[in-house]
Amino acid sequence: MKRMPRFLLPLVLLTLTLVTAPPDAPAQEPAGPAPGSAAFRGPSPASAITKRISFAILQDYPKGESLQEVASDFQIMKELGVNTWRGSFSWIDYEPQRGRFDYTWLHRFLDLAAKEGIMLQPYLAYTPEWAARGGGTDRVEWNDPPRHIEDWRRFVSRTVTELKPYRNIESYEVYNEENVKQWWDGTAADYNQVLRVASEVIRKTAPLKLIIMGGMVWPDAEWVRQACTTYGNAGRFDVIPIHAYPETWTPKEVTVENYLDQGRPGFFRREFLPVVDRACSGKPIWLNEVGYATPPGKSELDQANWWARAFATFLADPRVEHLGIYQIRDRQPQTKVIGESENYYLGLLKADRRKKLAFHTVKRLLALLNVGNLTVADAQLGVEVSEGSRGELYQHLFVRPDGRQVLLVWDKKGSPTLRIRTRPGTTVTEYSLDGTPMPFTSFDGRVLSQVRLKPGMVRIFEIR
Repeated sequence: MKRMPRFLLPLVLLTLTLVTAPPDAPAQEPAGPAPGSAAFRGPSPASAITKRISFAILQDYPKGESLQEVASDFQIMKELGVNTWRGSFSWIDYEPQRGRFDYTWLHRFLDLAAKEGIMLQPYLAYTPEWAARGGGTDRVEWNDPPRHIEDWRRFVSRTVTELKPYRNIESYEVYNEENVKQWWDGTAADYNQVLRVASEVIRKTAPLKLIIMGGMVWPDAEWVRQACTTYGNAGRFDVIPIHAYPETWTPKEVTVENYLDQGRPGFFRREFLPVVDRACSGKPIWLNEVGYATPPGKSELDQANWWARAFATFLADPRVEHLGIYQIRDRQPQTKVIGESENYYLGLLKADRRKKLAFHTVKRLLALLNVGNLTVADAQLGVEVSEGSRGELYQHLFVRPDGRQVLLVWDKKGSPTLRIRTRPGTTVTEYSLDGTPMPFTSFDGRVLSQVRLKPGMVRIFEIR
């Protein structure tokens, strides 16, 4: 899902070799009272956890991209309420021939970002033909390991040194989606050599910058174990990033709600996190690419509702600390992409910059949840089915530093009517997926009543 060398856009083919048996029960669904019971469990203050949450948004720019287009994207970012950009600084673009560096356009881009107050999280990737080892499983060079590791060391050193004056660069990520052959046509040993060398250079040249391992296509416990234990890189990077495109490039059984488990109940908690904690000293986990495409057959409503589910599900996990929104706008139809047509439709805006419904959904969710520290208080909710029956019911409660509560609730299969007890409040506002606020009056200061759900559709409430 990134811009490819020579203006090709890569596709992340999530043709995962996973065990995808559907879960016995939704992993995120807390046990509740029997439908129609008169009493239900109230809040338990000890069950909340507080963590810092950050956000970024992505749009790749080839060297030479119109800076007017970039400036327009930066204004869209400000309107959304997110000021951090992620994208590639391609080795192919900035050292097209050995020893010939060309940072002219990049300096203009960086100056514009600094002027507009945009923070940057670039990843360094894409091997130029002259530096590629070759002999891989495909006929392209951009995803090859470098033939000589010193070429890579020189590029990283020159780039990080060149960009050292820019205080708005927060981090450097080392390659991208390297745990699948399509994006890294080498071995784990090859990647970990590249990671080690980049880390050595960055720690020496820009020691205050975060170093991010390349984002993995899925939560790959074995890849993490090899990086931290087999190849001894645990101390050479700061963040473990995962990409998430459930319901666009996953098997049918893998959805937003069970993506971290990869459709295998308990996988994330019992298999992936123990590797992160034991081998990698419990590094922060970011979902630094998250997206949903709207090709023919999928609607803007589908995308907007998906984003509400994704925000709620992923931010509710105690270990997820960052969400990277993919992406600002759709690709132009004439742009060449590798892979399926979904790559053209991942934006919150259409290619002509018309805003999709999801733009307004994400804008509202960022206004509610992009507040720094966020308390996840799911277990403090009391939920009762007052009419109908539950199918796959999910509810997530977030508490902001100012005390406001944000509640998202949906049932993927059923259409129950609920009574939901939260922390005390005085007024409730409901937000539609287009961000429009509406007063919700069935609230007595502790309980929201008559919360009617439609199958699959998220309802969003703010309690003050």
